[in-house]
Parts: sequence; C-alpha cells; structure tokens
Amino acid sequence: MKKFLTLKSSLSVCALVLLAAGFWPATAHAYIDPGTGSFVIQGIIAAVVGAGFAIKVYWHKIVSTLTGKSPVEDDDDE
Repeated sequence: MKKFLTLKSSLSVCALVLLAAGFWPATAHAYIDPGTGSFVIQGIIAAVVGAGFAIKVYWHKIVSTLTGKSPVEDDDDE
C-alpha cells in the first residue's frame, strides 16, 4: 500500500498551515462603504452588457453552430 504523504511532506504541510494560521486575523474590522456597493453593481451591469454585445456580434455563428447550417454571408461590406 502506497503512502500518500511522506513524513517530510506532511511536516511541510503542517508547517505551512501553522504559518498561514499565524497571519490569519482573529477578527476583521472591515467597513464597506456605499461606493464599494455601487462599484460591484457597476461591474455586474458591465458584465451583462458585455455578454449581450458578444452575443450580438457572434449571433450568426452561434445559430449556425446550434442548427448545423452554414452561416449566412452578409453583403453589407460591398
């Protein structure tokens, strides 16, 4: 039967966990101001608009992939 962790590697893992626990604060005295909340909402809106734009740009490729038909060529470039 193979050992998953050797003694040396398990001691290294224990030392790493203890070191990380020493830097972990016991309590967090944090404050989130209203600007942070609006920043998060702005990021969500930007992600939704960006996804919508990406779908708009690649709509013909998406439809052709789902239906199995070749994409229609646009003659607007001429």
